Amino acid sequence: MQQLSGVDALHVLSETGDRHMHTIKLALLADGPDGVPSYEDVRAWAADTLVRVPPMRWKVRKIPMGLGRPVFIDGGAYAVDRHVSAVELPAPRGPEELDEVVSQVASGSIDRTHPLWSLTYVGGLDPARFDGASVALVFKLHHAIMDGQASVRFLELVFDGAEPLRFPPPGDPEREPTRGELVRFALVQQAKLYAQLPKVVRRTAASVRDNFARKKTGVAPTDPLSGPATHFNRLPLRDRIYVDVTVPFADIRAIKEATGRTVNEVFVTLCGGAIRRYLADHGDVPDRCLNCAHPVSLRQPHQQDDFGNRTSYWYVSLGTDVEDPLERLQAVKQSLDAAREWAKGDIELFAVWQDYYMLFGTMTLGSLSLAERLTKRPAFNAIVSNVRGPRPLSLQGAPVVAVRSMGPVTRVLGLNMTAWTYGDNFSVGLHSSREFMPDLRRLGEHLRDEIDAFKKAVANRT
Repeated sequence: MQQLSGVDALHVLSETGDRHMHTIKLALLADGPDGVPSYEDVRAWAADTLVRVPPMRWKVRKIPMGLGRPVFIDGGAYAVDRHVSAVELPAPRGPEELDEVVSQVASGSIDRTHPLWSLTYVGGLDPARFDGASVALVFKLHHAIMDGQASVRFLELVFDGAEPLRFPPPGDPEREPTRGELVRFALVQQAKLYAQLPKVVRRTAASVRDNFARKKTGVAPTDPLSGPATHFNRLPLRDRIYVDVTVPFADIRAIKEATGRTVNEVFVTLCGGAIRRYLADHGDVPDRCLNCAHPVSLRQPHQQDDFGNRTSYWYVSLGTDVEDPLERLQAVKQSLDAAREWAKGDIELFAVWQDYYMLFGTMTLGSLSLAERLTKRPAFNAIVSNVRGPRPLSLQGAPVVAVRSMGPVTRVLGLNMTAWTYGDNFSVGLHSSREFMPDLRRLGEHLRDEIDAFKKAVANRT
């Protein structure tokens, strides 16, 4: 039995029937020497290989009366049919149909009485429309068991590769703890935790002083509640919509090299421009600049097999109040630079406070929700994430020609734009609720429009 960290616990405790906290990872398989793995091959792979990765066996159990953070217990070998299923892609078997399958997978909750994942085998892809791929593997992974970097590590471990899977086969399942055992465990852990509270308060006071000193030098990140409310800044509903936008990574690198900026700066700027165009379609371009929560990894090399979450957030301007893409890029760069400078402080402190989830939930999340209601503005407008994807993968000799990702939407941040690089592709997964962004594909088209606008702006400048 192991207790969840505060960050991992928040993903469990904040989840409701409509507000899911899972992510989606897709792997598209093309023919290898023996074709592509069949559904039975994938079921056997799940039983023999996936089961060896510890978080794929973890079952979450809440503490009675909320007396502490939940715990994971090792469930041992699982019943494959509880986790693995198959569907056939309907005609015309193209990208829109696959996006719809992913949307349906994302719309359902994960059964939390079992390990927190599922795998859907999608057959029948038209190879001519998927770079030779005829099968997609759609992983649904609860965010409590792995963040973006941990998901990359997971894929690299379970697909074919030079690195052997070092985890041993599963042993016997852990015994289910009784309510009394859970309560006693929680009280002991809470006593240890709150014994450290004076030290955490001193760290917090020092951090506040440092932050005030940074502000005096003119370095300040984007403030919460500074962006306007849009029609997608609502609590998400169960029926989700997903759209993939895959572009050549060479296009992103060309903009990066022409402007002297980073891939991440270019991506955030593209997202801001696409959102600006999308809101213009709806006659809803606000005067105030929209902002985003931008996840950044805290994971160190020695923590690569720890799984769970090692993530903090930067709060960044999207530059939606700037029409010219090059001027917007400069504004986004300044915001990212300020967030990076701010992160030089006690960057672990935010995660430390989340371990005190009762205080954190009441003092921080409760206060933030109240402020949102009073100001009628969201803390932040969207989640914009950029992850370097895995090395080239294959499964039983069949090459993985594409890897894609979909991040969660949470609270009133009703839009997630998550980019993963893989090989020569740069794939952006768009995710929202169908009720208030039924035309999400239009936002994807605007991402491509923004790339064209960047190319034109760079050509005109030279």
